[in-house]
Amino acid sequence: MRRFHRSTPRDASRNRLWVFIAVGLFLLVDVYLVSTALTSSRADNSLPAATTVATLAATPTPSPTASAAAAVVVSPVPATRILAAVSATVAWRAVSGICPDPLAAPEVSTDAGATWTSTDANRPTEVTALQSISASNGSVAEFVGFAQSDCSAQVVRTFVGGDNYSSLKDAADTAWYVDPANRAEVHGPNGLQPAPCDAVVALAPGSGDEAAVLCADANVFATTDAAATWSAPLAVPGALTLTVTPDGYLALAAGAADAQPIAGADTDTSCLGLSVIDLSAATDTGDLTATTTGCYDTAEAPATLAGNVAVAVADDTLWLWIGDATVRSTDAGQTWL
Repeated sequence: MRRFHRSTPRDASRNRLWVFIAVGLFLLVDVYLVSTALTSSRADNSLPAATTVATLAATPTPSPTASAAAAVVVSPVPATRILAAVSATVAWRAVSGICPDPLAAPEVSTDAGATWTSTDANRPTEVTALQSISASNGSVAEFVGFAQSDCSAQVVRTFVGGDNYSSLKDAADTAWYVDPANRAEVHGPNGLQPAPCDAVVALAPGSGDEAAVLCADANVFATTDAAATWSAPLAVPGALTLTVTPDGYLALAAGAADAQPIAGADTDTSCLGLSVIDLSAATDTGDLTATTTGCYDTAEAPATLAGNVAVAVADDTLWLWIGDATVRSTDAGQTWL
């Protein structure tokens, strides 16, 4: 029996082969195009972020300048420390506060501030919150504070370098002091008198009826009649504390103060620390004028310094108590020892 075989034309088989080849090439091309598109998309998406990072990294951060530092002005606050100099080598110091704290524990140095000897004034007298020191030498010193029992004003003295203290009866009646409980009044030789401002933060008693005060608004006033009258205000921006000198008064101000340039220095010189400012009174009016004489460089922020520095002058030596250091200057603050 004859079998019939199905035969495929040669031309049809060749055509089918080309179809398979074409389909394969198309798929390869398609895969390549899809892959390229995805890679391009990822590159485009990452480019802006990379550009931004590079731009930020290349932008410098401005460094602090003298002008920027001088623009930082801090308001004065009541001091937490007091200092009195006797000579170039002898000084007394103490921590201050509001009665009944802290207990009075003055310190004395006889080696230019290299070491300090602690004493106990509270145990024999119950004095607290010392406000001022008046010293004659390393053995004799007088302090104004407040009684621990009722916070009344109290004056105590030592004749033996702090080994013992005694209260001076009625001495507070004529003493210079400001009661932290009422800073709108000043007590002097004639008793309580109205202060020239709402809040006195520092008092610098001079001789007899003379004194100066630093107010919370950074104005300084002086009196020559036991606080009966006061001079015109002198604004000292950044002023932190005040002390008496043989020729007048001296203030410390954080940053560049609004006063005359430092003597012998460039007019562009700015103080990036504590400006030393000499305050002198006119002989005819008693009004104060300010001259910047020196600078103590410190990286401490003005707000940190407020209330935490003390200054005193004796024998042409300027003493500064700042942080844990006690430093001195014999040229009005231009250089320090």
